[in-house]
Amino acid sequence: MRASNAWRRSRPPMSSCGARRARRPERALDNSNTLETSMYSSLQRIRRKLLHGAAVLAMAASVGAPLAAAAAQPYPSQVIRLIVPFSPGGAVDVYARIVAPALSKELGQGVVVDNRPGASGIIGTELVARAPADGYTLVLGNIATLGINPVIYKNNPFDPLKQLTPISKTVNVNYVLVVNPGKVPVHTAAELITYARAHPGTLSYASSGTGSMQQMAAALFEARTQTKMLHVPYKGTGAAIGDLVAGHVDMIFGDQGTMMAQVKAGKLTVLGVGGLKRAADYPDIPTIAEATNLPGFEVIAWQGLAGPAGLPADIVERLNRAINKVQADKDIHAKLVEAGLTPDAGSAEDFRSYIGAELQKWGKVANDLGIKAD
Repeated sequence: MRASNAWRRSRPPMSSCGARRARRPERALDNSNTLETSMYSSLQRIRRKLLHGAAVLAMAASVGAPLAAAAAQPYPSQVIRLIVPFSPGGAVDVYARIVAPALSKELGQGVVVDNRPGASGIIGTELVARAPADGYTLVLGNIATLGINPVIYKNNPFDPLKQLTPISKTVNVNYVLVVNPGKVPVHTAAELITYARAHPGTLSYASSGTGSMQQMAAALFEARTQTKMLHVPYKGTGAAIGDLVAGHVDMIFGDQGTMMAQVKAGKLTVLGVGGLKRAADYPDIPTIAEATNLPGFEVIAWQGLAGPAGLPADIVERLNRAINKVQADKDIHAKLVEAGLTPDAGSAEDFRSYIGAELQKWGKVANDLGIKAD
């Protein structure tokens, strides 16, 4: 018994070692299977990612293809929206209604006039300043929106030379100086200056509102003639003319088309035109500059076409060429002149320089006379 136990104690634990040796191949097999499973899972994940990436690329391609195709189409390939930042019936709207059909024909796409009035033209112009620079949203600006508002409104939301792309000046709008003959006993602009100096602060002039072209023109006249007059602002040109004819105010600088109708009716007296040259349709009326010996005195309104900042050069050139061609048409030219609008289109570079000069001119007038608007 002792011997047997001794033998058992002295016997190497073969069975246990054998068991361990027997289990080693099984463990190695398990590790091999686990590795294969892990590698398979990794490959599956990679495969899924690759398939997902391919799907995303395919989707992007399907979306981008139409966009690329649209971009490849010659401009314009869709309707153009022409924003008029004033109410229907005004000088800017009149120009748009005359030119838009011919411009549509020239460009081969519709040009739709969209009136967006408000805040002296700021609302409609800002809309274009924030639009995509693709040439399909344009604005008909004028001296107020592009030349005066930026220098009198403290919080004007855009700089016309930074947030807009000048395309072409379009027309000039002749201004005339008229008085109520029953209120002001003068017949020439020179006599008006003499009368104003003799009655400082009593001669009144009407305007369609603070910062309007009517006010700025009269303010420039005051500065150049060293006179002092009383500004009476109205809510619109119609109300101002009504009170002028009724004798509640003495004078106004107004657009030729509107004012000459009152002159022909015998209700107002015209003293001079604001341009540097006499009006072709009223050659007997002297310019204010020649009648008062004020060299370079000029008060005319103007209009021009602009788009958002960053408008591609080829689109600017296409639109500029179209405007110049349309306005050179005899019928269109005649209609514009009949409406009191003098065609004056040119290059985009010329228009940019012109806007810059107007900003300086009216900025100085506003600063010298303290003209500001909220």
